[in-house]
Order: sequence, then structure tokens, then C-alpha cells
Amino acid sequence: YGSGNHTWVEVWDKKWRFVGAAEPDDQGFDHGWFVQIASQAVRDRPENAIYASSFESTGLKFPLSWDPEAHYVPAINVTDRYTALASHAPEAQMRLAVDVFARPMGARVEAKVILEEPADHSVRQEGLSHGPGADGNDHLVFQLVKGHTYRLSTSGGTATVSLAYTAGGANADRIALFQAGAEPSPVPASYRTREPAPRPLAAGPAAALQRALADWFATPASERGGKSFPANLERLLLTNEPAVRASAWEAYRAAPLHAELRRDYDAHVVRNGEHISPYTVKSVGTRPATGWALVAAMHGGGGVPQEVNDSQWQQMQIYYRDHPEAGGYLYVALRAPDNTWNGFYTDYAYILVQNLLKQFLLFGDIDPAKQFLIGYSHGGYGAFAMGPKMPDHFAAVHASGAAPTDGSGPITLRNLPFSCMVGGADTMYGRYDLVRKFEQEVKVLRGARTDIYPVTVKIVPDHPHSGLPDRDKLAEMLPAIRHAAPRELTWRLSDKVITDFYWLRTENPVSDAELDASCRNNRVEVTVSGALRTASLLLDSRLVDFSRPVNLVFQGRRVAQRLKPSLRVLCETMARRGDPDLAYSCEVPLLPALSSSSSSR
Repeated sequence: YGSGNHTWVEVWDKKWRFVGAAEPDDQGFDHGWFVQIASQAVRDRPENAIYASSFESTGLKFPLSWDPEAHYVPAINVTDRYTALASHAPEAQMRLAVDVFARPMGARVEAKVILEEPADHSVRQEGLSHGPGADGNDHLVFQLVKGHTYRLSTSGGTATVSLAYTAGGANADRIALFQAGAEPSPVPASYRTREPAPRPLAAGPAAALQRALADWFATPASERGGKSFPANLERLLLTNEPAVRASAWEAYRAAPLHAELRRDYDAHVVRNGEHISPYTVKSVGTRPATGWALVAAMHGGGGVPQEVNDSQWQQMQIYYRDHPEAGGYLYVALRAPDNTWNGFYTDYAYILVQNLLKQFLLFGDIDPAKQFLIGYSHGGYGAFAMGPKMPDHFAAVHASGAAPTDGSGPITLRNLPFSCMVGGADTMYGRYDLVRKFEQEVKVLRGARTDIYPVTVKIVPDHPHSGLPDRDKLAEMLPAIRHAAPRELTWRLSDKVITDFYWLRTENPVSDAELDASCRNNRVEVTVSGALRTASLLLDSRLVDFSRPVNLVFQGRRVAQRLKPSLRVLCETMARRGDPDLAYSCEVPLLPALSSSSSSR
């Protein structure tokens, strides 16, 4: 479970015996803290075998951890002496090694650690972690039942630090606790509230609406132009839009539009044109009443050979620890569509991930408000790009061991819980400096307010690129619930691919254009800078009261209008976005229409 090299002493006493060198055991020969670890050695795997040095040439080399290329010390493979000492735990159990640190990258400390099983309070173990004087491979060890979730806790000063841990299928694992505590939660309380469930429609109107919606979605897109909905069904949007939205989503999911997406979903692949990515799926915990949460995880690697990226993808399938106690979710490990250096953060990657989300919204039984994105290194760069470019898709995003890419600054993160972590010694490609700059930009954007830019930046002092202490990050992210219709938006466009951003839209995206919008008390204010030729508002009952006039203020000019929700607009936006929470019932053109209309003061 991550143990490194260790050396001890063997002596001849009618047979070979062993004793710890600097850590003799009170029980004498053939005892020591490392016995159980040594008993798991593998004879035919040099990196996991045990060797004794020899004065006689043997044809084997003694591995010197400080000089792996050295061949001048002969060796004898003595692994069998130690594997015979194994005390076999039941197959249903695993060993968890625990270390306690004052802070990340700090020294190990002696501290009391308590392990309890929340589901069964009679299950309790405790022990003392090892301090800086102990061998680096000597850990406090607990025996756990596979598949069970435990809570580990330790005290540092006046604070108690606790962490949930689920025993997976491996026979051993290792975990660290930090007395400085867990990272600040990237999910403020205001991002943990859910929209109330819609009131059901009466049986008669509900059945008529479902038939009309099913007919609309079954009609080819080229023939929908002349279709309309009866006035009595349109009026349902004024009295119970949430229920109408739910009916439209049911009709869209059942429509004969999704055959190709279904084939890809069944094959565990996602595509955008010629770019195709396989993925793996595992379920963690129990399905919540509102549907599974979805975690899309992106691996490291990038511009390296195929086998390296494949290996990194395999690692990402198990890298982030399971946290069923945070709610049931599907963990999707996505393979980059190619082996280029920017496979997760280039134009085709954004639509590819949108198609992945659409697959699981349609067929994966997931909760639309619980979609998450996480990535390490190459995948972290993808999270740094996709979080700012398409924050409306996610409840929370985390980028690890990476930095902002060109055009993906924090200005669009006004409403997305976004976190990143980088090592203080991770200076390659300017990662450390770029994250520091990103952090300062967030502080400027946030100003004195506490209700915007829920962004958390963590720099781990003296830490290199790999092995960052965020393998339990999902426990912090999973409580988040997406806000799909926030009251304030800032959209700085950075590509020609993304056409929708929450309740703003442009058919002709232009890099470096910017839209700032707010919607309160039936007053919508929008300013646009840059060379945009088209722009629209997409509104619904989450944002405005359609029974009253809406004041539209565009580029400082005010127009009072009576707006009317439309089933056609709701269906069109749902078909385009493939997400019930990102569908809106009223579209208001801003450019060119409103910019040329007369103003009303």
C-alpha cells in the first residue's frame, strides 16, 4: 500500500533469523513491525521481492534504492522466508495504514486516531500514529471490512479532524490525516438548496400536454416550423411552468431522436464528430430519490504515447476515493479522445463532454442538478477550461495539478463552486505562478461581496506536481446542487464553439466578447462589449413574473415589454441543450432587434 524500501539485519543461529536493525522487537528474533508487510512480498517481481546481500557472485543484483543502476552487490532472493510468516486475513477484510501530519508536506506526528463505523457504533478501533522518529514505512494499521464506510478522527490542539473512508476491493490502502484540518469547503450553504418539486398538473390537461409534446418531439426538426400548441396548453406555462418543464423532459427523453446516443451509451463511448472517447462507469453508494449524481473524471498524461495515456486513464478509474456517505453517484472515468497535449481542453473536447452529460441525462437516471467535473494534471487543465467555459452544466468543478489555459480565466465563475489545488514546488509550465495569478483575479472579481465567485484555491507548500492531497475531494464537492438560473451572469466568450451560457445565447460566438446580465424584480439589464452580431435572452418563471411587464435595459436603454412564455421555445431549447434545467420558455432577441428598437424611459 505504498511502502518503500526498508533494510534490516539477518543473523545465522542454526538457521537464518532476522531482527530489526534500529528497531529491535522485545520479543526477540523473527519479530518486528514490518513482518506483515514483508509477508506480502512477491518472489518473482523484483520491485516487490526481498533480497539478502552476498559476498559470492550469484547472478542476481542487490537492489540499492539510492542507485538503481548499480550491479556490483550480489544478492540472494530470500522472499520465501518471509511469505511463510503471513497471517492471512479473511478475503473480506483489508488493511488500512494511517499517518497523521501537522499539515500537508509536514512531519508525521504522534496522535490518537479513532476509527468508527457510523452504521454500527459498536465497531471502534483506536491507536497511536507514528511520529517522525519511526521508519517511513511503519504506519498505524487498522483492519477493515471491505465495502464498509468508516469515519477516522484525530485531534490536533483544540480541533478534531475527521474523514470518511470507504474500504474498497483492494487488500491494502494508505491514508493521511492532517491536523490543520480538511480543505475549506468549496460549496457554500447557498449552493446546497434545491428547487421545490413541482405541483402536479390535473389529469386531463397533463394527458393532453403529454400527447402534444410527444408529437412535437417526434416530428422531424425540418417540419416543426408550422407546428403550434393549443392556447389552453400554452396557458399552463403561466400557472405551473415547473410541471410543464417536467412533462417536456419526459417527452423529449421518450422521443425517437436518440438512437445514436443510445448506441454510444451502451458501448461506453462518447463522440464529437471524428473524436471518440471511451469511458468506464461505476456506481458508488445507493441511488438517491432524485436520481444518481454524476462525476466525470479526466486523467493525466496528454502529449505522451498511447500506452501512457491508457495507464493514466486506468489510474483515474480508482484515483479519487469512493464516498457513498456523501450520496449515491456514478463515477465516469473519461479517456481523452486522442494523445495530444490538449486533448481535454480544445474546441472539440467541450462538445464531447456536453454529449457525455446528455447521454447520462437521457439514459443514466441521473439528477440534472448533480453533475460534477474533476481532473488531475492533463485532466485538471480540462477542468480549468470547461469549468469557466460551461459552468452552467455543473454543480461543482475541481482542477488538480494544473493551471488556467488561454482564455479560461475566472470571470465566468460567478455562480460555480470551483476549486483548484497545485503544489508550491510545481513550477513546470508556469503552473504555480498561473494559479497564483488566478487566485488574485478571483479576489478582485469578488471584491467585498461574499455571495459571488465561490472559488477555492489551495496551494500546498513545497509540494511537487504529483501526489496532491485531494483524493477525498469528492466528499466536499458532492453536497453541491447546481444553480441553473442565477440572477447575475458574466459571460466572456473565449471560443467559437459555446453558444449558450445559462440564460444568454449567441448564434455567432466571438472570442473576447463579453455579456454582463442581471435579472431582479422583473428588470433585466444586459450590456454587451465586443463584435457580437447576435445575442438573446432566455427567460422563464424562475427569473421573471410573466403576469407583469418586464423592463429590459440593454446598453443603458430601457424597453418595457409584456413577455409571453411559449411551449415551442421550451421545446426548442430543451432539444438544443438536452438538459431540462437549461431549457427556457421565452426568447428575447437583443442583437440586432432590441438594439435598434425605440427606448422607453
